[in-house]
Amino acid sequence: MFKKNKYSSIDTLIDETMNIRGNMTFAGGIRLDGKLVGSLTLSDGAHGTLIMGEKSKITGDIITDSAIIAGEVKGNIQATEFLELHSTAKILGDIEYSTIEIHAGAKINGQLIEVKKNKLNKKNLENKEVKNDK
Repeated sequence: MFKKNKYSSIDTLIDETMNIRGNMTFAGGIRLDGKLVGSLTLSDGAHGTLIMGEKSKITGDIITDSAIIAGEVKGNIQATEFLELHSTAKILGDIEYSTIEIHAGAKINGQLIEVKKNKLNKKNLENKEVKNDK
């Protein structure tokens, strides 16, 4: 499972009993088994990996280098390096990826958009600049 991912250590664990409201930024590895209502985004200049357990749920957008998803996401996903969707994954939103692996049984209701890694990084920088100007 971790062989494709060079950022595989877990720095943060969100247990299945936890429910979080609000946007979060992270760096390093994060394992989510609970629920998050809000966006999950990499900190500026950081590298990171998101791992979502089968019972996890995010209602919001995700921006990360790599993700392994077995839970539910209601929002858009940007994975600049690698995205793996397990058979229990349910995605309601568009996915932008550089490399993707989809296991049989994963459900996606949205567009799959392949984007070169450097274009995703440039797009993220442009989005941050627009937000900072407001």
